[in-house]
Amino acid sequence: MTIGWPGSWLADAGNHLWGVVESFRGEAGRQGYLSLLRPVAPFNRPEFLAPAVTVGALFSMLLLSGVALASLGALLTALIALYLLLVQVFGVSVEIHPFGTSR
Repeated sequence: MTIGWPGSWLADAGNHLWGVVESFRGEAGRQGYLSLLRPVAPFNRPEFLAPAVTVGALFSMLLLSGVALASLGALLTALIALYLLLVQVFGVSVEIHPFGTSR
């Protein structure tokens, strides 16, 4: 399946993405979807700790995603406060013009 224009970087990226999806689908078809959650070597030894490693990794992903979202919220809040300070206190006008157009 080709996405975008043939020979473009967008088509190559789309083909690569479809390859990754098909690879995951093939792996899940052979061993089931739970096989995608098993840790890889060297984190899968000893075998009885593999579920604990999986749960710990999923919890860490969830925690780090929350930290990233909180950081994004703090960044957006700081940018809004800076914009309001520049516009309301200092009277700076912020205008954005599209490329290729004159005033």
